[in-house]
Amino acid sequence: MTITIGRYLKNSRLKLVCEGKTYLYGLPNSVPESVSPSHILLECENEMFRVKNLDINNFTYVEGRGVELKTISRGDRIELGQDHYVVDWKAIDEVIPPVADIRPLKKVWNDFDAHRLDQQIADRRFNSLRSATGLITMAAIALSMLTGRQSAWFVLLYVIAVLVSVAFTIKAYKDASAIPVKTKELNQQFQKKYVCPNCGHFLGNQPYDILSQNVCCPYCKRKFIH
Repeated sequence: MTITIGRYLKNSRLKLVCEGKTYLYGLPNSVPESVSPSHILLECENEMFRVKNLDINNFTYVEGRGVELKTISRGDRIELGQDHYVVDWKAIDEVIPPVADIRPLKKVWNDFDAHRLDQQIADRRFNSLRSATGLITMAAIALSMLTGRQSAWFVLLYVIAVLVSVAFTIKAYKDASAIPVKTKELNQQFQKKYVCPNCGHFLGNQPYDILSQNVCCPYCKRKFIH
């Protein structure tokens, strides 16, 4: 986006032209004649700004130094003309369409996705370990066929299988209530954080890589910075 900034000849107000629309700022006769009608071009892209002097006869200053073309930061002091007229950033902000910086949401999504993955891995590991009960029982049965059911090894393996089975049953019983609660809390925290920085609406369960492909918020229509 580009904004042409200069003096409105009819009443010497600050004139800003953006995307074919003209905006006036300040009181009549507030801009000195040393500011030309098209004095500078301000290029704006995702909070990055660049000032370009539009005529060799224009005087343009950034932070007190004369410039022809310079990348600047928001809030840098821009002065026009020999009278050093200071451009108010409020005037620029009124012209630039409002934006929403969604870059912090990348970490929110990554943390949420990592927690979900950790839970899935933990569940699969638990199920894998739980299958050990069956293997121990099968080993006890096989041993009994070789040594008889009175064998100390059979009794030991059978007792181990029972104890392991009881332990896994108790853990599964506890997880049956604990895991849904943790999952609910995780989803609630995610829904509170994964929102538009401007309007606060939840942006859904779409990954950040997909969300960042959107131009703007689907609710408030504020342009995304990503």
